[in-house]
This record gives sequence, structure tokens and C-alpha cells, in this order.
Amino acid sequence: MNDPNTTPATAPPPAAAPFKTWQCILCGFIYDEAAGMPGEGIPPGTRWADVPEDWICPECSAGKQDFEMIEI
Repeated sequence: MNDPNTTPATAPPPAAAPFKTWQCILCGFIYDEAAGMPGEGIPPGTRWADVPEDWICPECSAGKQDFEMIEI
């Protein structure tokens, strides 16, 4: 049954974790990982952990520590 001419079956790649949404607890601004913020230099698909630590909310200037993950 070990035919050297056959290609072994490979498992499909693991599914990527779903994108999350983060909300500023001060003003309600929403950061969506799937959308990113291209106008601010953050491309679509950028995870919250990869947003620079010195990034601030474009609405109220709150820091990343003032955002929490929400379910939409």
C-alpha cells in the first residue's frame, strides 16, 4: 500500500481566527480588525495586537488601553 508514486494526503491549513471588533469605552469609536484603518496607515486585516501601542482613538484621543473587545 506504500506506493511511492502517490502524493500523501495533506491536512487542510488551520482556519484563521475570526477578526474581532474593539470599541473605545470613552467615545464608542469602533476598530474592526477586518477593515483596519487604511487612512491611518493600518491595513485591512490588522489584528488589535499588531496596532501600534502608541495609536490613539481618532475620535477622542484615548489610548489602546481604553478599548475593549465587543461582539457585533
